[in-house]
Amino acid sequence: MPSAGFGTWNPESGPMYEAVRHALDIGYRLFDTAPSYGTEELLGRALRDSGVPREDVFLATKFPRDSEHGVRGSLESSLRRLGVDYVDLWLIHWPTSDGAHIETWRKFIDAKNSGRVLVTGVSNFSPRQIDELSSITGHVPEVNQVKWSPALHDPVVLEHSRNSWVALQGYSPLRASNVGHALLDRIAKRSGATVPQVVLRWNLEHGVTALSRSTSFAHIEENFSASDLKLTQREIAAIDRIYHAARRIRGRGDRLLGPP
Repeated sequence: MPSAGFGTWNPESGPMYEAVRHALDIGYRLFDTAPSYGTEELLGRALRDSGVPREDVFLATKFPRDSEHGVRGSLESSLRRLGVDYVDLWLIHWPTSDGAHIETWRKFIDAKNSGRVLVTGVSNFSPRQIDELSSITGHVPEVNQVKWSPALHDPVVLEHSRNSWVALQGYSPLRASNVGHALLDRIAKRSGATVPQVVLRWNLEHGVTALSRSTSFAHIEENFSASDLKLTQREIAAIDRIYHAARRIRGRGDRLLGPP
């Protein structure tokens, strides 16, 4: 699974199609979508139009919590919209309050055995919910996709994922960040980079796949080049501490971050 990914949530399908094409042209090979995003079809079309071989691209989509088609039907619908025979990663988009996701997970295991899904995982699951799935079914999710940024960095989640051999994907790394944070700005200026690049590189330093999203060609290129940035261990540790400061502020009822 590539370490840098491209998210495709966007209600404006035209700009997103062009954005995906450009992302493919500059080297992105991990693309994330979901039925609720409304971008599976355009993502598949962009891939076919790009000429990039299907086997070179890592496609991820999700099973919606409110699916009317069941697990198998939802998978077939996603494959049809994407125009592919398999997806590299299929995720349970959200856990359910009634525990129905446990039976869904059993069906995910069957889907993987069918060859239509290469990797199975979950999204927005807590360590406790992952342990529950694993203990009941005997199968550990291979991926957990969660909202992740310096202000949301949770050492407990990170340690649990490493100990459980669950790969973390971080979505909204920039939208969930305070890009005006003084520390991030200082690090960016020191390295001749931008704050978004610092945030994305920080994700990668922790082994968290960073799923960024943009329809601006300049921002897409900027985000992709974050892989070339170097951060010192001291800088990484300083960025980690933003989480503790953010938790204290949230505890006082203040609002550090922008819209979720």
